[in-house]
Amino acid sequence: MEILWSFVVDIVSFILEAMIPSKKRRRYKKNVRTLKKQDWFRKLAKNHGPMFYKTLSIRAKITDYNDSLNLQDYRQELEQTAKREISR
Repeated sequence: MEILWSFVVDIVSFILEAMIPSKKRRRYKKNVRTLKKQDWFRKLAKNHGPMFYKTLSIRAKITDYNDSLNLQDYRQELEQTAKREISR
């Protein structure tokens, strides 16, 4: 009975943990919403297909975005990262 109880507690805790987004995930989603307002970002995502959002280095780059960055430099870095990682 203890094993069953332990198993149920583990499953419930896993589900709750998966449902509550981390700070990093919230920041990523917020930055994606912000960047999707930019035409160049939408074109870049469309050109590279669904792998664009799944690539870890691109996800990290999107997470690092903030409004104080130089947008032109950020755009070039993101395009280079996408070209390097996806166009292998």
